[in-house]
Amino acid sequence: FHNKGAVGAFVQLKARNQKGDEQSDKRRAKSLKMLFIATHMAAHVKKVDARNEDFWRIISELEAQAPPQFMTRSKQGGADLPSPEETHSSRLLDSMDRVFYCGDLNYRLDLPREIAENDVAKLKELLQSNHQESTKEADEIRQGLLLHDQLKRVIAEGAAFPGFAEGKISFPPTFKFDKGSKDYDTSHKQRIPAWTDRVLFKPFGVRVLEYTSEQDSTHSDHRPVHATFRVSTLGRELPQAGSKTTRRRRRSSKASQGSRDKENLGD
Repeated sequence: FHNKGAVGAFVQLKARNQKGDEQSDKRRAKSLKMLFIATHMAAHVKKVDARNEDFWRIISELEAQAPPQFMTRSKQGGADLPSPEETHSSRLLDSMDRVFYCGDLNYRLDLPREIAENDVAKLKELLQSNHQESTKEADEIRQGLLLHDQLKRVIAEGAAFPGFAEGKISFPPTFKFDKGSKDYDTSHKQRIPAWTDRVLFKPFGVRVLEYTSEQDSTHSDHRPVHATFRVSTLGRELPQAGSKTTRRRRRSSKASQGSRDKENLGD
């Protein structure tokens, strides 16, 4: 990965199942499995496929290193399983109750710089005004730019980040700035402004409370983003175990089969 890669943190919490669930027919897990991933992915506007490959490689390597108690049993017994990249699914992601994936994902806008820069300049000007009409117009410009966002297209196509969601983006592009200023790249490279810094999550049991960037943090060529979530600590629903009568019948059936097998061996 050179200077690209990821760090994953596996966190297990005691589930706070509602008292009513104890008397109901639903069985729930007693613990909650959470995964937090911070990453830096491949750069440059044309490297969409490389970024997608980074995602699947990160998921595959974290899956190989995950603590055993975090992983659900494979229906295929674990033999000759295809890679997550081949199947565009992941045993790791399916095993987790909550997943958060953030960092410099490096997805760009597929737009000429002149168009992007002109729209971003209008956006910044409108955001400085507190008028309701200006806010509405700024939102329209932002949504127009996001129609060309590589990450949103990748998620829609299922090429990476299957089942992930994101809060509403209400802040200007976070890349690339001249360090120490609020001006977008004025170097000879003239990089296109883009939302490279993102916070994604698996939406089940998660609600976004805040999603924003720190526009006054000018020490980097990026603007840091942060998100606040409300997360349900309800354990995942487990398959029904069956009634006591059904379980007794199964044990009785197994015992009878065992006796017949012994008789056959004796013959």
